[in-house]
Amino acid sequence: MKSITSGIFHVILLCSLALISFQEAGAADNAFIHQQIQQKTSAIYSELVAVRNNLHQHPELSGEEQRTASKIAASLTALGLDVIRDIGGHSVIGVIDTGKPGKSVAWRADIDAIPTAEGAGHNCGHDIHTTVALGMAEVLYSLKSQLTGKLIFVFQPAEETYTGARAMLDEGFLTAVQPDEFYAAHISPMPAGLVASKAGYLYADYRQVNLVFNNVVEPEATIALAKQSIMSLQSVAKESPFWNTANLMDPTIGLGNPDTIYQNYVVVESRFDVEHAGEALTVSGYVSASNNELMQLINKRLRQKMADSEFAASFVEVNNQSTQLTYSLQRGNINNAAQLTEQSLQSMAKIYGGGVLKLYGVIPDGRGDDFAYFQQHIPGTYFLLGGSDFSKGIVAMPHAPNFAVDERVIEYGVNYFSSLLVERLGL
Repeated sequence: MKSITSGIFHVILLCSLALISFQEAGAADNAFIHQQIQQKTSAIYSELVAVRNNLHQHPELSGEEQRTASKIAASLTALGLDVIRDIGGHSVIGVIDTGKPGKSVAWRADIDAIPTAEGAGHNCGHDIHTTVALGMAEVLYSLKSQLTGKLIFVFQPAEETYTGARAMLDEGFLTAVQPDEFYAAHISPMPAGLVASKAGYLYADYRQVNLVFNNVVEPEATIALAKQSIMSLQSVAKESPFWNTANLMDPTIGLGNPDTIYQNYVVVESRFDVEHAGEALTVSGYVSASNNELMQLINKRLRQKMADSEFAASFVEVNNQSTQLTYSLQRGNINNAAQLTEQSLQSMAKIYGGGVLKLYGVIPDGRGDDFAYFQQHIPGTYFLLGGSDFSKGIVAMPHAPNFAVDERVIEYGVNYFSSLLVERLGL
């Protein structure tokens, strides 16, 4: 998970999210195969913890994941999967082909580490993601005779630099495999045992907005107008409880409430960049929007604000300047397919009960994941997987210096998502 800002949402208790849990928990149509999944996962749990510990001790930065990729490929080959390597970097793809007609359903795990004071570390939980996916591959391969279609496990490099997914797409991923649906998950500070998602945006769209002025005569006035115009985009009052990140999990205003305050918003960071080069003056601000419609209105709103400014008319006339608006940072944003997301949450809830949660709000702190680029080609869903144990002081906040994970999340993740893929195959 790439975090652009330093903001973190602090989750202390999540029991309030019972309000948004799916209440109906019963036997799924494939009850027996889900029992087998849970039994197999339990049997290999200690082995998976050892795998995670090995990965954790050998973190590799984006673009340098040779050892990690080799370990993954060796594991998948030993299981019996068909393995494809090195599409768009140190990627590994493992395929379970049942030889029977059916859908192709894919799962992605990111494998790179992040820079730390020590050089590199898995403070974003990608070692957990990799271990969960390896566990899913082992469990589901053992059930191959009962499955149809294909299962595709994608181990993606360079997520932290937001380059790995696009490199894989550019270098033939969709030719090598053709998934009908694509899924992924990321560790979150929710308690271990919980998984959550929602249709559409899960993270706010985040962009750097640049106002470029030419032939500037009065630079200070121009800068002031630009900053004022960009700040006017913000729709959240300064005194709003929105700004207290602890409120993200509040039962009445947080992400889990249909009336959450974390929806239909545009927020602007207080920092601005100013560059004066030759005849061009550029003022850059950083804007997040909770949906695409609001982001698309930014150009119109900025130009209207500048035109309506008290001194804009005389200002532009005196300076005889033209203005351009560009985005120098415009990244793909997680955008979950509505029907697949609803079906996925419901199917896991039928098997695993209230640990499966539906969210409504959009996380505003600048986070993202380049799985978004796969979603532009293949419908699917991205989940948040809880990894904390607050009673032990374990808080799985990605990119935090004290990031830690309750390793029970490995078992939960393998169970939940193996069952999900079985359900998505449509057995």
